[in-house]
Amino acid sequence: MTSLNELAWNEIEKTIANADSLGIIIDRSLGGTFRLDAGISARGGLEAGLAMARISMSGLGWPCLEMTPINKTPSPWVTVHSDHPYEGCFLSQSANWQVEMNQFHAMGSGPACLLNHDLKIEKNPENPETANFAVLVLESAMLPEDSVCQELAQKCGVKPDHLAVIAAPTSSLAGSVQVAARSLETGLHKLHTLGFDLRKITSGMGRCPVAIPTGNDLKSLGKTNDMVIFGSQIWLSTSGVPDNELADWALRIPAVTSPSYGENFLQTLKAAGGFYAIDPGLFAPAEVTLVNIDSGGISHAGAIDWARLTKALGV
Repeated sequence: MTSLNELAWNEIEKTIANADSLGIIIDRSLGGTFRLDAGISARGGLEAGLAMARISMSGLGWPCLEMTPINKTPSPWVTVHSDHPYEGCFLSQSANWQVEMNQFHAMGSGPACLLNHDLKIEKNPENPETANFAVLVLESAMLPEDSVCQELAQKCGVKPDHLAVIAAPTSSLAGSVQVAARSLETGLHKLHTLGFDLRKITSGMGRCPVAIPTGNDLKSLGKTNDMVIFGSQIWLSTSGVPDNELADWALRIPAVTSPSYGENFLQTLKAAGGFYAIDPGLFAPAEVTLVNIDSGGISHAGAIDWARLTKALGV
């Protein structure tokens, strides 16, 4: 397979070509880094969020929007599917880079994380990531200044003008959409922490409600996590796993299995005393279906928590 960063760079070029219609502002740092603003000063919107999601998945996942009522109120959801979920949704889309440079703070995802050898993260042993380009998706209320871009490029081992970053705050519409596009990624991450071999997953689909922007990044952090924990669903096809084992895996995935499950995310965060004190098992879909394409077996567990989802969404 072509380098994930090379594939993501293709998505960056498509986004730049359609920036005006997407409501994205493009500029370049002094060192030549492409900086794409999808919701900081830019108008952004639904399509900008979908563009961020495609880029974060290196073009190996396809997000789209649908409308499903929540408590009889029409609400947007993001549906995503991929025939390369391990590469596109786990290796590429996972938010593995907590960027803290020169007073700049952001959560970074995208295939550039695989080029940063300082990060102790899962990498594909069969196809190590090497690239002349690097693409980073930032959840941030500001764009990185030139000195930060220079350091990011150095961490990735590329020239500054071969680095592209696209950013939106959590409280923007684009930011909410790109988080909702992480249903598959969240499910794969939970399976990985449980010890499942993700390369046995052949395809996947997922969907998640879009949190309404609040104008406040902390509140929106809570809302976007609530949507995933209480409302997201995933469907995964697998090969090489017996039906009885698959049924056991399914039962262990849903967020409801976590002892931290119950309150909305901000209340859980406050009670835990910090993000990393929360049980990592909470970060999981509400509902999961695993299918065995070798036997036709189906394993299902969990359910959308409509009561808590409705309360979290405020409808």
